[in-house]
Amino acid sequence: MSRRIIGLTGNIATGKSAVMRLAAERGALTIDADRVVHDLLDGDATIQEAVVVAFGPGARRADGRIDRAALGRIVFSDPARLRQLESLLHPAVRAEIARRVAGSAAPIVVIEAIKLLEGPLAALCDQVWVTTCTRETQLERLRVCRGMDPADAAARVDAQAPQAEKIARADVVIRTDGWLRETEAQVERAWGELE
Repeated sequence: MSRRIIGLTGNIATGKSAVMRLAAERGALTIDADRVVHDLLDGDATIQEAVVVAFGPGARRADGRIDRAALGRIVFSDPARLRQLESLLHPAVRAEIARRVAGSAAPIVVIEAIKLLEGPLAALCDQVWVTTCTRETQLERLRVCRGMDPADAAARVDAQAPQAEKIARADVVIRTDGWLRETEAQVERAWGELE
């Protein structure tokens, strides 16, 4: 089998991480674009300086790393500021993802990116998988799993494009409202079609 690159997307708290774990268990190289962002914000001095210039000194911790919580409060309540942050980060994230893909011999690569379909990253992918669940499930997961208060959780969910837009562009849709074994069965079916 030649290398297959799967782009995994879905709105916040729709089960992307569970699908990534299942893919990793099956031997895929898994790349989480959010983790790449965190790595850049924590360790790339050029990115850190650009964020501080754009969003002010309140976005930086005393140790020089970016305060992601403070930055989140700025951008998730203002769509224009969120777009500004994305335009600053996305080129560096795409370059790092491309570097990791090129450096691996894994036959299947899964790239998880919440904004996969909004930019050129989708062009790298042979298939697009989309996770989805109800809004109520998203809000509950954010409250229980991430400790968000209801207002912050709702702001995060509402800041994103409707799930239906991603589903319309999916090769595979994975519904995650049920038990984990149900999600695993859907991944197993899609995985079998890759081989």
